[in-house]
Amino acid sequence: MMKTALRRRQFLILAALALAAPLPGFAQEKAAWQARWDKVVAEAKKEGKVVVEGPPGEFIRNAVVQGFKKAFPEIAVEYSSGRGSELAAKIKAERDGGLYTLDLIVQGTSTALLYFKPIGALEPIKPSLILPEVTDTKYWSDNRLEFADKEEKLNLVFATIVKTPVVYDLKQVGRQEVDELHELLNPKWKDKVVINDPIPSGSGNVTFRFLWEALGAEKATDYFKKLRAQAGAVDRDERRQIEWIAKGKYAILVGPGDRIIPELMKRGLNFGVLEEFKDYGSLKTAGPSSLMLFNKAPHPNAAAVFINWLLSKNGQIAWSEAAGYVSRRTDVPADHLPSYAQPRPGGKYWVSYLENTIQRTPEEEKLLNELFGR
Repeated sequence: MMKTALRRRQFLILAALALAAPLPGFAQEKAAWQARWDKVVAEAKKEGKVVVEGPPGEFIRNAVVQGFKKAFPEIAVEYSSGRGSELAAKIKAERDGGLYTLDLIVQGTSTALLYFKPIGALEPIKPSLILPEVTDTKYWSDNRLEFADKEEKLNLVFATIVKTPVVYDLKQVGRQEVDELHELLNPKWKDKVVINDPIPSGSGNVTFRFLWEALGAEKATDYFKKLRAQAGAVDRDERRQIEWIAKGKYAILVGPGDRIIPELMKRGLNFGVLEEFKDYGSLKTAGPSSLMLFNKAPHPNAAAVFINWLLSKNGQIAWSEAAGYVSRRTDVPADHLPSYAQPRPGGKYWVSYLENTIQRTPEEEKLLNELFGR
């Protein structure tokens, strides 16, 4: 009897150990990514820094720099910011001269696909994705990593929002006076409209692309001409435009910079936000929430570490809270974001950030240059 009990006890212990031990395949898989990750981090520490170009705004800068520094204190972040079109000209000139100073960019998809992809400056991103919490698609919306480029390898989109087509001065404008597209052409708004310049990449560009697609070429041509005649100003400084609205200098802003809206609201500026037109809906944008990795990057290992951190749960929480975008990670909460930034059930949203949607038609390009070209 005692021998039987002893054998039973030994069997239970062995069974428990077997259940506790990882399967050989799992252990090998874990060892493979862990060994690779350890090697990349070690090499990144030797490189000492990563050079990142990102969107302007101190909230985003602080979130990115301080968040990464906390996770990897031995790797410095050189962070600079600017408009995508201006950056593209600078980087192209450097690369033409044999200078390769930048590791990666966190910016809009139009910057990636209209400027950097055509000159062959981008490196596929997937080989740099190492951490299981980044590579496992169960953590991402639609169970997939989303890429804006047709080849699905160069421009990774990690967050989106509902694009705000219009902001307005609450003292001069009632929401019901601008919530349909034709209302922006009301004669009473003559010279009280400011337009975010649709020529360069950015929020003005994507807003006018949406209008072109929503209206169709013939109606859009007529609408663009009439809207341009309404404008008291066409401007490229997205912060200044919203400040003008908040101060009452202009009544309506078409194509506001989405990443600037939450920052200025936090600073106490008061203005109305129109998230969609009743007659045409709105659009979804990635804004500056997409990644580009440069080939011939001076700090390739540090760039890989930065990418994996940014796409991790902690990195995405930091980004979402600072930039005001809804992460595509399903484990990152969005309850800190205003309702206007989040898609509503049954809403009508044109996806603006894919390669097959960002490119203007020749007819559209010609018209915009005639109306807004400098």
